[in-house]
Amino acid sequence: MTAVPDFRPLNIRSMRPFVAVALLLGLAACGDTSSNWEPQDMFEAPKQAKVDDRYRAMIDFKALSRDDVGKEYAAGPSATVLGAVEEAVAMCQQANAQGCKAVRVGLTWVDGLDQQTIEGVISSYRDTMTAEAWQAARQGNIAAANWLAFHFAQKGENLGEAERLAKQVMQADPENPSALDTYGLILYKQERYAEAEEVFVAVNKSMPTAEHLAHFADNALAMGKTDMARAAYQRAMQADPSPVLSQTIQKRLLALDLGGASSGQQAPAQ
Repeated sequence: MTAVPDFRPLNIRSMRPFVAVALLLGLAACGDTSSNWEPQDMFEAPKQAKVDDRYRAMIDFKALSRDDVGKEYAAGPSATVLGAVEEAVAMCQQANAQGCKAVRVGLTWVDGLDQQTIEGVISSYRDTMTAEAWQAARQGNIAAANWLAFHFAQKGENLGEAERLAKQVMQADPENPSALDTYGLILYKQERYAEAEEVFVAVNKSMPTAEHLAHFADNALAMGKTDMARAAYQRAMQADPSPVLSQTIQKRLLALDLGGASSGQQAPAQ
């Protein structure tokens, strides 16, 4: 699935080019993770995600970054606010440009503004988006309910409400892998790793996108299954991840290669 909203505070100017990592293309030995585990099912060719799985169309959105020679990099439209801003900056960084910075957030030009003002602009978009999602979810909009549950899961907040919303979505659309992935992420955030593993296996048998594979890998890493985590991260890199997700995965692979990866919970890959 394409990039999803990350509502943690964004320090745009402190973003640095990602560390290039030489990745092995062969998958590591996978081992069993459940009684019905079939690695070949999970690591089949990735399938294209639905465009609006995460209620991205709530705000038709575009972000721009610019390098120090004036070249601009656009992300969106139909993206979430932080996802678009981070991706615009990451696109600039991946081009090996210098001085990458955000210059536009939605309809607001932020070039020349200080960091606090930029974060205020982002917060305004984010608050509007969340309020609209709450209203739509109460009116029975399943896509909005799924987006809101995922939003809470990413922030690690209101997890009880997030679980209620996710179950509501799954009851209405039990075959939707996006809704199932949201539920798995909530279980992961609640440190219910064994339950989350079963959910993520089912998700990736149905739709092994880069994001879904990365979520499985995060959970496997939290359980201490480093070989499985490495295999899933490597597979996610082959499934056309977004620039932001690609950077996150490469950093975690580097940490695994250096032996510094923790078995504890990490922020989920976006």
